[in-house]
Amino acid sequence: MTEKIYQIETPPLTPEKLQGDELRKYFEDPDIKAALSKTDEDYLHWEKLKYKDWIPSQFGTNKEIFWTLVKLNRMINAMKTPIKDSKGNFFKVNPAIYNQYLHIIDKEMAGNLMGVEGLSENDKRTFIARNIIEESIASSQLEGANTSRAVARQMLLEGRKPEGHSEQMIVNNHRTMLRIEQELCNESLSLGLIKELHSMITDGTISQEKQGVFRETYDEKGNKLVVKPWDNRTIAYITPDKEFVESELPRLIDFANDKEKLSAPFIHPLVKAIMIHFWIGLLHPFEDGNGRLARILFYWYMLKNDYWAFAYLSLSEKIKKSSQQYAKVYIYSEQDGCDLNYFVHYNISKIKLAHKDFQAYITRKVKENQNVISISQHKYNFNERQIKLLQYLNRKMENRTNISSHMKLYEVSKLTAINDLKNLVEKGFLEKKKRGRNVYYYPTKKIREIFSPD
Repeated sequence: MTEKIYQIETPPLTPEKLQGDELRKYFEDPDIKAALSKTDEDYLHWEKLKYKDWIPSQFGTNKEIFWTLVKLNRMINAMKTPIKDSKGNFFKVNPAIYNQYLHIIDKEMAGNLMGVEGLSENDKRTFIARNIIEESIASSQLEGANTSRAVARQMLLEGRKPEGHSEQMIVNNHRTMLRIEQELCNESLSLGLIKELHSMITDGTISQEKQGVFRETYDEKGNKLVVKPWDNRTIAYITPDKEFVESELPRLIDFANDKEKLSAPFIHPLVKAIMIHFWIGLLHPFEDGNGRLARILFYWYMLKNDYWAFAYLSLSEKIKKSSQQYAKVYIYSEQDGCDLNYFVHYNISKIKLAHKDFQAYITRKVKENQNVISISQHKYNFNERQIKLLQYLNRKMENRTNISSHMKLYEVSKLTAINDLKNLVEKGFLEKKKRGRNVYYYPTKKIREIFSPD
């Protein structure tokens, strides 16, 4: 099988054709200024830009000259980052493109409310538990976990022991995300923490001697580790030498810990978190688990900087729906002049989607709660946990719960979970059934008295 290294199509730049008065004329032309702005709205690469019909008519069929203008405009406005490739080239980024959205992030996501009123503390904890489950599943599926979301979600909620490599990946991710959210977000990054996180996400999925251990430059066959996101024939990335990785990791750690030298000028925490995500992928310090580690460190940095609303969002769920594009933006950033905006732009676009979907979700939930709470509380005296459980079971009558699931989802003791479920059984809303050694609770038709009253 012949392997090939993926190379993006990029025409040679022709800055000699855009000098002096002519260059000034182009930059002052309102149509060209509008086109340059439009190019950065989606941060288009040449592979897509060349097909656009809105490129100004001044360039005729010679779209390569417009591409040169695009690149010049991007270089003028970009700042050098501390991230560099193995050839010594530093990556550049222009965070100013995202200032408007970053302002929204600061208003709505540096806290717990997400811009939606009517959420209780119980709601917030439930949403965090929900997202950690969704992120754990999607991030593992991005790395090849071959398990359906429904099966994986039920496994995590019910505390079932994982069966096979894929389920173990998901359980590992879930445990690690929980520790990030509950404990590790208060710690500074270190080589020890990086190794600990890697050991946690690869526990039982790779050999123990490779857990938390940096990879060698060459494998036992004398080959470098390569990344093949699409098939076994196309190489997207050849990992750098171990010596380079070991020299760069302390710089990454200083950057993540906001050490002054590597953190000037100011970079918004969201952009920095995405940069940490990219940097781990670039270094690829381990044989396996680098993608999951990179996305976990994204969450670690956001929570460490008090952007707690990110605990409600599953970035990997959105990335999974465009996984080929995810691989492509790594390549664009690496091969197109170390332009990190490709990667930053993609991630921010997925965060926008997750943000928008979550706002719609919780707005819908608040409305549902208002319609159901009066019946549930006044007629049956149910507590908030019981109401939320009945809402979940009502969506699909095949849904079920158990004591372990109820404890995890609502963060209550075993005794409280038992009393919640027992009360629902006594009032006829749940039916208790034994399946092997396990006991599950299923909804009865009486649930319609709440959700479809006469």
